[in-house]
Amino acid sequence: MAKLFLDANIILDLIDSDRKAVERTRSFIYEGIVSGDTYCTGCDIFTTVYYVASKKLSSLQVIGELEKILAFVEVIAIDIEILKEAMGIVRDSDDFEDVLQYVCAKKGECSTIVTNDKGFYRGEIELRSCQ
Repeated sequence: MAKLFLDANIILDLIDSDRKAVERTRSFIYEGIVSGDTYCTGCDIFTTVYYVASKKLSSLQVIGELEKILAFVEVIAIDIEILKEAMGIVRDSDDFEDVLQYVCAKKGECSTIVTNDKGFYRGEIELRSCQ
């Protein structure tokens, strides 16, 4: 059993069935749930996912899918300490949003960050892809 942090692109795979890694992502999540893994994500991921998914799906469809995800995903709140830590880590070549998610994963004591973003910030937490 592991505690895994889900990046926005993974959650989008759960909502949008036209995405490239949908089947692998859904299978990965299902297998993890069956084996007792715990999933979490940062609270701001929901606004990002909503923004992207609502370009294709209706607002109510997106909200409905996000509600389903809340049934098995723990949400980590972003507070001033997380913001300050992320700001202290980020460099010119880093994506601040990725660093912020990394710090959320650290706060949540996650062993792995699941992302299909090949350029995701590389810190001390293992990265895993569903692609």
